[in-house]
Amino acid sequence: MSASSAIASHRFFSTSEYTGESGVKELPPPPWQKSIHAELRYPYDVLEQALPLVNARGLHFYFTKNAYRLPEYGEHVISMLLQEERCKVPVYGRYIRATIRNLMSKPFLGWRPHLPLTSVEAVLTFEYTRDWFTHLKSRWARAHPPADWSSPIRKEPLTLRIPLGYHSQVEVPYIPIKDRALDMFFAGEVRHAVSKKSYKYWTSTSKFEVRGQLFRELHKLKDEWRIDMGAIASVDKNSKAQAFNSYSEKMMNTRICLAPRGSLPDTYRHFEGMRAGCMIVSNPVPVEPYLYGAPMLILDHWSELRGILAKYGRNDDFLQEMGDKANHWWKTRLTPEIMGRYIAGELNQS
Repeated sequence: MSASSAIASHRFFSTSEYTGESGVKELPPPPWQKSIHAELRYPYDVLEQALPLVNARGLHFYFTKNAYRLPEYGEHVISMLLQEERCKVPVYGRYIRATIRNLMSKPFLGWRPHLPLTSVEAVLTFEYTRDWFTHLKSRWARAHPPADWSSPIRKEPLTLRIPLGYHSQVEVPYIPIKDRALDMFFAGEVRHAVSKKSYKYWTSTSKFEVRGQLFRELHKLKDEWRIDMGAIASVDKNSKAQAFNSYSEKMMNTRICLAPRGSLPDTYRHFEGMRAGCMIVSNPVPVEPYLYGAPMLILDHWSELRGILAKYGRNDDFLQEMGDKANHWWKTRLTPEIMGRYIAGELNQS
């Protein structure tokens, strides 16, 4: 059977979190296409590599953020539990073939002991406590499933982990560090409007605090360093920025990838920076298989960025070495081909 016919034997569905519509929507099979939500790009690429190697046929893949319920259950059902930020365990784990998730399943404090403490540590501690509550609540729900569910099909749930990967990057030609035109690049949301009815309005969030901290430092550094702070496309056709008119091109033209945490410690920028061969500077990361031990510089406060730049910012050899190590980490652990073989092997054993 050809790879395309093997993939075509399966069906793919998205719940309302990705469609913006009520109910369930059937999606086209891999490969990923522009009509599909950009967050599903890397998971689709992984499935495109995995499914020709999977022995089973007729599987139903549900792309969802819901850890409590699925539209159906059974040996043919696989949950693609993506962007689930509160560390919930899949309550339905014993009622389906497997869950494939791309975020951590246990809370992580997110800061290392140090003084003085800042508002960032206070918010991180609050979120850590909140996430343990939601994690334990989901574990209780798993032990007490709804009465209308039939008997479980598995003694123990099978949960497989993939990294966040990339969002909507495209392949661009590799550029050596010494030829890259930007010292640093960060494109991402710093703050968005929050209703006064939400606790986040009164407590702030780790995303708001950490990224605000970073942007304050970048504004102090922008006269000394070539920094792009998020304008992904230029409307001025005569501007040099037109040469960097896509996220992928900007990342490849960047020497140092800034990877501040958002709602969780791991972010697309970790993996996109590895893929582009940048030196990555990050907040602390948890003991997770795809980030812990990766070649990155870890800081506790973004005020430390000035010292990192003073020490390494003009050292092309060091930046190239760190970028090569990061790219090697990506190529040997995280590509869709490698993750696809891992997923296929686990599903076949299940």
